[in-house]
Amino acid sequence: MHFQMKEEIIKENIPLVKSIANRYKNYGVPLEDLIQDGLIGLWESIEKFDPKKGAKFSTYAVYWIKKRILEALEKEKKTSLNALPLNENIKISKAKNKPTTENIEYNQKTFVIPEDFPELERKVLTLLYGLADNNSYDLSQISKILNSPREKVRQIKEKGIRRLKKIQKHKSV
Repeated sequence: MHFQMKEEIIKENIPLVKSIANRYKNYGVPLEDLIQDGLIGLWESIEKFDPKKGAKFSTYAVYWIKKRILEALEKEKKTSLNALPLNENIKISKAKNKPTTENIEYNQKTFVIPEDFPELERKVLTLLYGLADNNSYDLSQISKILNSPREKVRQIKEKGIRRLKKIQKHKSV
């Protein structure tokens, strides 16, 4: 299929992608990212669609759009702090007797962000989980605050969470 034809199909189906992404906007991934993943799914459906098989293109595209969006949600779930093998109900609070240390409590289990924790990881996790001012921010908001690309902020978040998991693992051994 010619590139311009593909481009036209994408433009025509953007409302479809947006409507599907909108259904999943409250699951931890910003709507803009869901739309982007949905557009990747739309592109895949254009590449793989065979009109000879009798299906409508929009029906076929919905499968690929949802597939990509659900993969993005699953990836976010695996990399989020809630993926820790503790309790899903997260309670975040400031340490009372250590003013420079934040605690992340999970029903009787606590991760302490140590004072020597890398500053950028500390900042991202503090903003993400509302440790500084009880306002939690999403990755897009944090990227604006830090004047850094969203993807970089996401990577820093993942690195910080891995570091917290490692600390927890060493404490429980």
